[in-house]
This record gives sequence, structure tokens and C-alpha cells, in this order.
Amino acid sequence: MAIDSISTSLPSIRSIQAYQQTQNGGRVDKVNNPNPGEAQKAGGFANMLGDALNEVDQLQKDADNKIEGMMLGKGVKTHEAMIALEKADIAFKLMNNIRMRITRAYEEVMRTQI
Repeated sequence: MAIDSISTSLPSIRSIQAYQQTQNGGRVDKVNNPNPGEAQKAGGFANMLGDALNEVDQLQKDADNKIEGMMLGKGVKTHEAMIALEKADIAFKLMNNIRMRITRAYEEVMRTQI
């Protein structure tokens, strides 16, 4: 498997990297964007998360189509179907881990006493 195919296998990684760059106590956003209201107009966390979910969904649909094509004899090779299936599996596991971390963070905030 070529490095190029690995780097393009999970487009959702770009979304995660963008999110990680905004961490650091919000310092990156304050330095690069002195007007925090503009960050919400540009997209924000909800749009980034929605885009990542759409990418995971698309990877799963692609894997389903490849497996169906392989089973129906439409010229899809077994290794292509397996690679698509693994990409979808890795993306789903990553999405699930992110969901669990967000849920834990929310629960921790809710336990915080004022």
C-alpha cells in the first residue's frame, strides 16, 4: 500500500487535526482570530463534527458498494473490498472514540459544582 493511499484513506483525520490545533486553552484561536464571533460564522465545532460524520458515513457506503460489487461479480477485486471495509472500520472506531470522549467531557462538566 502506497503512502499516498494511506494519507488519503481517512479524510476525517484532517478534521481531527484541525480540532487539536484549536486546543491549547483556546490560545491558538485568540492569537489567529482576535474576533471570536468570526470563528462561529466560519463553521465551528458543530459543522466540523458534522463533516467528520458525513465522511465516516460515506466511507461506510463505499465499503458496502465495493462488497456488493464483489459479491455480484461486477469486477471489484477482493482486496479492494477489504481495504474499503478496513477504512470504514477504522473511521467508525475513531468516530466512536471521539464520541465517548466528548460524552465523558460533558459528564465531567455537568458534575462540576458551581
